[in-house]
Amino acid sequence: MALILRRTQAGNKSPWSARSPAPLCTGSLALACLTGVAAGASTALYPSPDSPWIVAGLVALLAALIAWFRKPVWALYAAVFVVLLPAGLISANVQSFLNRSITVIALITWLFDAIARRRRVTLANTALLMLGLILWSSVTLCWAEDLSRATTTLQMYILRFAVYLFLVPNEIRTMDDLQGLMSILALDGWILILVSAGTFLTQGYTPATRLQVLAMNENDLGVRTLVALPGVLWLAKRPGQRRKALMGGLALAYLLLSMALVAMSGSRGSALSWSVTLLAFLFWKPTRRWGEMGLLILALLAASVPLLFTTVLERFAVQPGDTLLGGREPVWEAAWMLISNHPWAGVGIGNAPFAVMPYLRTITKIRNAVAVPLHNPILTIWAETGIVGLALYLGMLGTAIGSFLRHRAGLRAVRPTALSSYLAIVSAVSAGFVFSWIKGGGIEVDFSPFLILSLLLIPSVIEFAPSRAAEGDKPVAQG
Repeated sequence: MALILRRTQAGNKSPWSARSPAPLCTGSLALACLTGVAAGASTALYPSPDSPWIVAGLVALLAALIAWFRKPVWALYAAVFVVLLPAGLISANVQSFLNRSITVIALITWLFDAIARRRRVTLANTALLMLGLILWSSVTLCWAEDLSRATTTLQMYILRFAVYLFLVPNEIRTMDDLQGLMSILALDGWILILVSAGTFLTQGYTPATRLQVLAMNENDLGVRTLVALPGVLWLAKRPGQRRKALMGGLALAYLLLSMALVAMSGSRGSALSWSVTLLAFLFWKPTRRWGEMGLLILALLAASVPLLFTTVLERFAVQPGDTLLGGREPVWEAAWMLISNHPWAGVGIGNAPFAVMPYLRTITKIRNAVAVPLHNPILTIWAETGIVGLALYLGMLGTAIGSFLRHRAGLRAVRPTALSSYLAIVSAVSAGFVFSWIKGGGIEVDFSPFLILSLLLIPSVIEFAPSRAAEGDKPVAQG
């Protein structure tokens, strides 16, 4: 059972809730006037061409803080939006700063709202195991050789826990909240597609090469489009959708462009993930049409523009100097040698890429590399945190999947619900994601697996009112 700390509900009104649109419009007008006056006066106080932009940024930050305290889930949306932005779209330092600061603000706004409205606090078994992993990883700092790398990795785990395993289950509680989260995923997915299209149009693409988009790794392109797919399809399938034709057309365009992007990226893991996802769509009625259309689009692309698939087909064919697993076999062998020498406690969180090098040099000709990712999350966690960390990590995965399957069965028993499409989409995407996850370099601490875990946990906490299309639905029991 998940740990649920309950408090008495004190009504639905927040002390920050707007009571009518009139004060909001008046406040917005006053804020706009104040911004204009302050921006104009700033050049006199601080003579610099950047001073108006600094003032505008501060005012925007103030407006965002006010909005986030009024509606804390918006801060969560902002945190998810920032971390999903394509690497290189904005400065890496700026994106890292925004990611950390917005996450802290999201926690503060949630805490204020939880106290003011006496909300219950939910800690699922997955979150408890993640907390255990963080605590044990903190202990491994004592024997980590590279302490800087270790603390950086630990901070990333803490951020992933805060956003995906704590804030998402505690703030995505209604269908409206879920709609907002799915919209953010869709928006980030489309930003990546448009940026990739811009790269293709401005820089061109040479068949048999791998498309490079901004500072992103080629293997990340397919994964990022895949984890954003639930948002795109949800907007097309959600109950009460008034613009189904438009959203359906956009979803088909997203499938088309994503598959073309995966083909040009040459990522075998992403190609397998997308193929499995499309096949899995066929098993559920709400997604069957998307599976059929996706496979049809894939066939048409392969027949009409075969050059797009040159790179990925050559990589599957295993060209000289390459292997079916992309040269990961010696890395995994070296990782197992490392684990054999440190099976119980590991070498310290974040240190596996460095600690594996002496072993790797004994079986390969690699000499100059300082660190190499193990390209397998299970081997990485085991090498860094030992058998204790591995048990906690695998326990997270198992409890999240178990929770999803249990509540999925419960929802189906109640009669088809408003979540039917969500359940089918997340099931298929999660199944496909495994093929990228199992051999991803550094994916154990990437946001994508934790986002998938949060999507798996949502059915255990969501509450929704009966709809006309699903009259008789009942709220889901918390577990």
